[in-house]
Amino acid sequence: MRLVTIQDKAAYTELCETGVLRCKPELAEWLNENCFLKAYNWLVEQMKQRIGEPTPGVTYPIWAWHLLDGKPAKVDLRKREFNNYFGEQYALTIEVPDNLVLLSDEENWHFVLNGWHFGDSENESDYDKEDAWFDALPPDEKQAVKLKSWERIFDVRPYKSEWRRSGLYVQATFWELRMEQVIKIKRFIGRQKKQEDSG
Repeated sequence: MRLVTIQDKAAYTELCETGVLRCKPELAEWLNENCFLKAYNWLVEQMKQRIGEPTPGVTYPIWAWHLLDGKPAKVDLRKREFNNYFGEQYALTIEVPDNLVLLSDEENWHFVLNGWHFGDSENESDYDKEDAWFDALPPDEKQAVKLKSWERIFDVRPYKSEWRRSGLYVQATFWELRMEQVIKIKRFIGRQKKQEDSG
C-alpha cells in the first residue's frame, strides 16, 4: 500500500541510522493530552485485533496518509496537511504491505478524539431521534454503544450525504517503518514556532 508519512529530523535520522522507525511515546506530543491518550489506546487495541500484535517494545503506531481529498496521497507542500509542522521535516513516500496497515477515516476519527457517539443519521431529524435514544441509555450501555460506534471509522469507502461523509481523507497506522519501505524522500522546512513573550 502506497502511503505518505511526515517525520521530523530526529525520527528521520533514527530511521537512517537503525533502518527502522518506531513510535517513541515520550516524544509524541499528542500523548500528553488525556483525551488523545484515551483515543490512541483505543486505536491500539483495534490494531491488535485487526492487523496483529506489535513488535515487542512497540506501544503506539506510526501514522501516514493513504488518501487526501479522495486521491492517493502525494507529497504536495501546498496542501494544508503538510503545513502544520515546525522545523526540519521529511515527507516520505512509502510502500507498506496491506496486511500490516489499518486504515481509518481521518475526519470521523474526531468522534473518537472527542469521545462522541458516532451515529448513522442521514439528516437532522434522524440525528435528533438518535441523539435522544442515545442519551436515554443507562451509563454502562451508553459507553458500550459509543465504543462500538467508533468502529465505523474503519469503513473508508467513499460516501457523502447532506449530513455526513467518509473516504475523502484516509489515514493509515502501522507498527513500524523500515528503511526498505521508503520509496521517495522530500525534505522541507515547516513553520517557525512563535517565541513566547518573556515578561
